[in-house]
Amino acid sequence: MSGAPEVDRQLREKQTYNLFYSALTARASPCLADHGWRAPIKFGEVDDPYAGVVARPDFVLYDGDTCLLVEVKSGDNIRDRDIEQMERCNRLTIDGVEEELEAADVRDKTPYDGEVQTIDRCIVYHDIDEAWVEQCRDEWENCQEQLERLEQEAAVLTQDFGGMLRCVAGSFESGRLQHRFDDGVELPENPKEEFVLTEQMEKEILAVAICGIWGEQAVGYDDAVEVNVNQIRNHFAPTFNVPPQRVNRVLYYLTEIDACNHVEDLTYEFSRDHISEVMSIVQTVRDQRVEEVLDDVDEDHIPDERQTTLDMVSDEALANDGDEEVVDDGEGEEDDDESEDADAESEEDETQE
Repeated sequence: MSGAPEVDRQLREKQTYNLFYSALTARASPCLADHGWRAPIKFGEVDDPYAGVVARPDFVLYDGDTCLLVEVKSGDNIRDRDIEQMERCNRLTIDGVEEELEAADVRDKTPYDGEVQTIDRCIVYHDIDEAWVEQCRDEWENCQEQLERLEQEAAVLTQDFGGMLRCVAGSFESGRLQHRFDDGVELPENPKEEFVLTEQMEKEILAVAICGIWGEQAVGYDDAVEVNVNQIRNHFAPTFNVPPQRVNRVLYYLTEIDACNHVEDLTYEFSRDHISEVMSIVQTVRDQRVEEVLDDVDEDHIPDERQTTLDMVSDEALANDGDEEVVDDGEGEEDDDESEDADAESEEDETQE
């Protein structure tokens, strides 16, 4: 069974994150960072005990006064889940957000002290514009109601490569933010790839990222490049907390398609011999998804990441005179809301095709 629709969705989602984030870089005009905005929290969780709500915005922007909670979508369909996500963001309190900023070490990451005066919210869709909004209001059944519900919770923005990040519906509570996004921010045609994974860290996008980093690195060396599960997890942290089981399964998958070799325990190696498979990884996962390949593998052949992870950390601790703390990584199940969100978007893509 082809994995093309799902893999294409993952790649498109990654691109939309990078496109939005480019608004904070010198490639955008005007650059939001030049106006004081920073992004101390990326793909995090805001657990607000005062409101009794947990929100998971893709980005939390902060300028020393206002926190802007941002959700980024790669499509153009307003779903109930989108509205619910923004409704949770709308319920957050200043006290709850300030505690999350403190936990995110905002004083180290930004020039600000972490005090918040106001909270604002927006949701960014990639494939909508003013004409789409007009049709939604006037022509498409049920769309008007969904849009009006969403507008009650957040400003609705659009973005495009080489286009403008701008407000097309709803409004910000802050007049300053409303003015900024009414004028718009010009985005680059080719934003820098700051993020190589999606929020859900699916196995296919993880395989592409590993090949893009360690597989392509091996091209420049005569000797093989070795990497283990913990090193990969550390590379993506703290933005992405990839479960060790997922990293391990993806690495073993890469051995099955001859993109790398298994050395021992949780250690694998890439070499020049694997360059063809490394460079064609996107098409390979589009042809067949990771777990479909692993379905034909005896599970006993895949290293047990739980025991070997503990063994590896213990060895590192001994090498550092016992200073290293052993942490139970767990298997890190996907969040139900977000994984269903991704599944729904993938199904919509297949329907549109």
